[in-house]
Amino acid sequence: MQLKSIIVAAALAAASIPLVASAQFFQHGGFGHGGMHGKGMRGGPIASNPTLVADRTALESAFSQLTSDARAGNTSAIAGDQAAITSALGKLQSDRAALATAIQASAAVQSAKAALKADHLAIEKDRVQLRSDQIAGNTAAVDADKQALTADMTKVRNDFKTLSDAIAAITI
Repeated sequence: MQLKSIIVAAALAAASIPLVASAQFFQHGGFGHGGMHGKGMRGGPIASNPTLVADRTALESAFSQLTSDARAGNTSAIAGDQAAITSALGKLQSDRAALATAIQASAAVQSAKAALKADHLAIEKDRVQLRSDQIAGNTAAVDADKQALTADMTKVRNDFKTLSDAIAAITI
């Protein structure tokens, strides 16, 4: 009987290793809800999608419950807590996939992406022209190049806002 208990305890411990690693992730900020887009899913229109925020909150709550039960020695609740974590993660992943599909299908998003691509090509051209005129010592052209670069950078900011708004308008 003791051998069976030891085997069950070992199996539970082995199964919880990935969950413990994930729990540590959440203790150090989790998925976060602010900051810059593109840095660990923080901020931006995708990370602030209400459905994804709710999914991350549910996942973080499930980890908190697992942590509380583990610290309290409530071993009978751990399996249920782990099932809740698995379920919450599955919902988050499913909703992320649904959002990605909706983004790909959105004409507004695709139009904004195309505009941003054109903007970035224009900026690259502006920078090359600016550097060429600087090396050639053409100060009149350098001033015009700087103005063109500034105008194109403003266009990027505006087009990025359009893209962010188009993504934020998508509901799943």
